Amino acid sequence: MFHTEETVVYGANGICTIGEITEQSFCGETRQYYVLHPVYDKGATIFVPVDNRELTAKMHRILTKDEVHALIGGLPEEADEWIENDGDRKRAFQEILESGDRKKLMGMIRVLYLRGEQQKKRGKKLHIADERAFREAEKILHEEFAHVLEIPTDQVVPYIASRLEA
Repeated sequence: MFHTEETVVYGANGICTIGEITEQSFCGETRQYYVLHPVYDKGATIFVPVDNRELTAKMHRILTKDEVHALIGGLPEEADEWIENDGDRKRAFQEILESGDRKKLMGMIRVLYLRGEQQKKRGKKLHIADERAFREAEKILHEEFAHVLEIPTDQVVPYIASRLEA
C-alpha cells in the first residue's frame, strides 16, 4: 500500500507524487483511487484504482541515491544480445518497459544505443519501434535519476558518464 505524498514511478508516466487516496465514481462504479500527479508533466492527473493489481503493479517506489549509484556501477561492460526478430524484440522491450526493472531498462538502453551507433556507421537508423522503446526507457530512467540525484534531466547522461569514468 502506498501513502499520500509518497513519490513513485508509475510505468511510462515516470515520477509521480501521490496527491491523495480518494473515493471516486467513474462509469457508475465507486472505488478508491490513488491520485497521481506526474512531477515532469504538471498538467496531468492519473487515477489508479487501489484494488486493481495490474495497474498498481506499475507503481514502484523510487530508488535511493545509493541504489542509483549501485545501478550505474553495476552497468556491465558487455551489452545484452540483440534480438534479430522484430516481433520478439518488440515484445521483449515492452515487457521490460512494463516491468519497471531499472537494471533491465539500463541494459535495454545500452543495447539500443549501441545498435543505433552501428546503424549510423552503415548510414541507417534504428527501426521506429526500437527508437520509440529507447526514448521511453530513457525517459523513465532519466526522470527518476534526475529526481533522486536532484539534477536536471539533461544532466543525467553526463552524470552517468562521469561515474563510469571514476
